[in-house]
Amino acid sequence: MRKQTGLNVVMYSYVDRVITNIIFNGADLGVANRYGGTGTITGVRIPFGAQTLTWTLGGPKGTPRNGEHMKIRNDIVISSEQIPPGTRYLGLHLYPDDTAEVTFAEFIPDRTARGEKILSERN
Repeated sequence: MRKQTGLNVVMYSYVDRVITNIIFNGADLGVANRYGGTGTITGVRIPFGAQTLTWTLGGPKGTPRNGEHMKIRNDIVISSEQIPPGTRYLGLHLYPDDTAEVTFAEFIPDRTARGEKILSERN
């Protein structure tokens, strides 16, 4: 029985500030700008079971909570049964309430409906 899979990861941040030191299960995903993404990080090992995601809040000098280390508030659990055949990408979506969700796709994942709503309400 496999204990992990390897996928390309695309991080989408719906947070209204820079986030740095994004670590997903020990893999460094880099930095996401305001309402941005990390680009594609190839070949990320993703263990089956509970996932971890941490990041550091950034932004201009004087921004509240700058430098604060964060972690997701919800549980994300990935099993091999969740991953559709042909999947090559995992979309990792971070929301302003410090929760996250994952999506699976054959090609670059789309933003989530929840993420699109957040972006449209802020514009």
